[in-house]
Amino acid sequence: MEKITGGQTLIYVYILLLVVFLDLITKELAESLLSSGEVRVLPFLKLYLIYNKGAAFGIFSDLPDVIRIPLLTLTPIIAFLVTYLYSSRDGKRWVSVAMGLIGGGALGNLYDRLFLGKVRDFIHLHIGEHYWPAFNIADASITVALFIVIINSLKK
Repeated sequence: MEKITGGQTLIYVYILLLVVFLDLITKELAESLLSSGEVRVLPFLKLYLIYNKGAAFGIFSDLPDVIRIPLLTLTPIIAFLVTYLYSSRDGKRWVSVAMGLIGGGALGNLYDRLFLGKVRDFIHLHIGEHYWPAFNIADASITVALFIVIINSLKK
């Protein structure tokens, strides 16, 4: 893989800002357009707004606030710091892209947790009556980044 001499931090920042922007814009649109119900986009895709007080797939949502809130607030901050440091240290373009996706996703959901106390999810994939847990652009960005990391790890 190619090494980048100085641009990896810039790539990381651009990707991070793009993810945060798209995540927050789509969440605002979901709140304004989906408050009255669901919208079927494709046979396997519905859009409807739900609020998640927990982490991915609603885990930790039943924890007492005194534990849940610090845990769910510190985790994205740590994710942002780790992804920034790893991106600027590694020097590979794909690492900067993947880390920017993770960092942006972490900050997008952190915004919701800090200002709303819960995360806005609105994308629902399903096959028949079998639904994947609801997610948003931030969650999708983190998932795409993990696939990028896995694929590039398998190439070695």
